[in-house]
Amino acid sequence: MVKTKHLDDIANKYHETKDPYYKNLWYKKIKEFANGPDNIKRRAVSTDSSNETDNGRHRIIEQPELF
Repeated sequence: MVKTKHLDDIANKYHETKDPYYKNLWYKKIKEFANGPDNIKRRAVSTDSSNETDNGRHRIIEQPELF
């Protein structure tokens, strides 16, 4: 996982040098940071045949109230 301190260092180096290498590196690291292990991707929920009614339509399963 990329630490934010590392991202700050890259941004400071770009600010000092205006080298496009650091700009591209910063964007690359930001993208890695955003897609890292802390970012939970949603999984596809498959429909089960037990959720089908007799006419072939799917049953709507309501979520319970949380509060």
